[in-house]
Amino acid sequence: MGPAPEGGAAAREDAMRGWVAGRRWRVPLQLTALLVAGLVLAGIPADEGAAAAGVRTAGEGAGRDATLRVMPLGASSTEGVGSPGTAGYRGPLLAELAADGVRIDLVGSRRTGPAGMADPDNEGHSGWTLERMIPRVGAWVARADPDVVLLHMGTNDVRSGTSGAVAAGRLDALLDNVFAAAPQTHVIVAGIWAPLTAQARERAELARLTPGVVARHRGLGRSVEFVDTSSLLAPGDFTDALHANAGGYRKIAAMWSTEVVGWLAQRRAAPVRPVDPALSR
Repeated sequence: MGPAPEGGAAAREDAMRGWVAGRRWRVPLQLTALLVAGLVLAGIPADEGAAAAGVRTAGEGAGRDATLRVMPLGASSTEGVGSPGTAGYRGPLLAELAADGVRIDLVGSRRTGPAGMADPDNEGHSGWTLERMIPRVGAWVARADPDVVLLHMGTNDVRSGTSGAVAAGRLDALLDNVFAAAPQTHVIVAGIWAPLTAQARERAELARLTPGVVARHRGLGRSVEFVDTSSLLAPGDFTDALHANAGGYRKIAAMWSTEVVGWLAQRRAAPVRPVDPALSR
């Protein structure tokens, strides 16, 4: 995970996290958040931390029966290439979050997945680069109005010869457009999980620079985090040089689920006032 909110809380949060069986463990953080939530709800008047009229603050005050609008945003891995029967990570993600007691509605302009998939909505565009997505992403996000965006992009940029530094700049521009369209959304940025052995240096450079990109947006009051997934998958988790197989996508779904549940617990525990869209640009 990239830069966290400043102060000792970030260090404590990082210390409580670890990889267990290929996924991130946050149980202590979630339990702590739930305890704090009781204190917050008991000690703050009803109007404290409430969203301004006409502005939804993603995830704030959401009860257990609330439905979270989640946009899977990316390229072929978001679409599910490599494991069409599970829609990539999207099918396992629905099951993971349901098991965690989180109700979600996947959103996006595309509907792809196996026959009978109950919620095939997504924003996965196979083969697309960050550069191609930048001018279009704002309209997609504005239309879908997500609470959470699961962003996995950059593989096609680096694979096509783009430097890590240029790809990081493109990611920065794409995040600007996402937050301009939905200032209250929370974005989880996942790093490249494909090996890209021929572009290993640029892949590593993008991973090194992405936390700084995320920090800039946090400095603007935006809700965004980075998860370094460069070692999330093992060689046996791939169906080809780029795409995970069903087992690999289950690991990816577990990663997304852990991040969503952890973020939602923090939001319920410590609601914040909505960001003024004019100040977030």
